[in-house]
Amino acid sequence: MGSKKHIEHEVEKTLHALDRIERAQTDDFFYSRLQAKIEQQNEPALPQQSREFGFAFSVAAVVLILILNVASIYIHGNYTATEESSVVNYEEQLMADYQLFDLSYYTQTEE
Repeated sequence: MGSKKHIEHEVEKTLHALDRIERAQTDDFFYSRLQAKIEQQNEPALPQQSREFGFAFSVAAVVLILILNVASIYIHGNYTATEESSVVNYEEQLMADYQLFDLSYYTQTEE
């Protein structure tokens, strides 16, 4: 019987200790942050497949851009001297076609 009284005494001590505990204090926005965290956990996460597709798409886009850059450098680097001279001739012809006034006029008056 002594142990039963001892147990009851310990239970009473524990209950009295619980009566003296003060309520926990929180800051003003604790409930709002807690509610937001709960809602965030309840939202469905992005499926793993869409993340993998996004990564694969990014890699494919970068590879495509690199291939296009290499192809344009290769094509641009294959100009020959004849093609460059034809470009120069085209530019001279274009300048001659769009000449608005005769430059020889000024050279004649200086003489």
